Amino acid sequence: MADVKWVATLSDGTTAAEESGEWKEVPGEKKPWVRLVEFAGKNKLYLTSLRLNIDGRTIHMPRDAFDRFNFNETQMVPNSYSLTYHLEGELSGAIINEERFIDLAAHFDGFAVHYLQNITNPNLSWVIVSNGKGRMAQSPDKRWHEAK
Repeated sequence: MADVKWVATLSDGTTAAEESGEWKEVPGEKKPWVRLVEFAGKNKLYLTSLRLNIDGRTIHMPRDAFDRFNFNETQMVPNSYSLTYHLEGELSGAIINEERFIDLAAHFDGFAVHYLQNITNPNLSWVIVSNGKGRMAQSPDKRWHEAK
């Protein structure tokens, strides 16, 4: 199984990394991502970037101030981010075949860009676009903070 961890940057400039500091998984408590989303909301913060570290590689989700490749003039900036884990299983006789996935999403007006990574087989990943609706733990919306 792949070594997979998310890293998020908050609007105050701090960085939160899964399995680091207060973002470690604690039995009986909410998942680190859910705690981060709640922390951001309570402290009137939002996420400015989200990335996935997987076996020494880094996958960046769309973010503010992406000035490479001349996208800075046409870039759409995400309003929020979300993350969820998926588990798929298949029962074949007495053997259960499991595959684990992580889904990171950058939410825009009316749609979301998802990066889905197979954790069980790290050579498989997908990028899809959805309507942005779903049951993912979504970070506070940047537009709400900018309206204040």
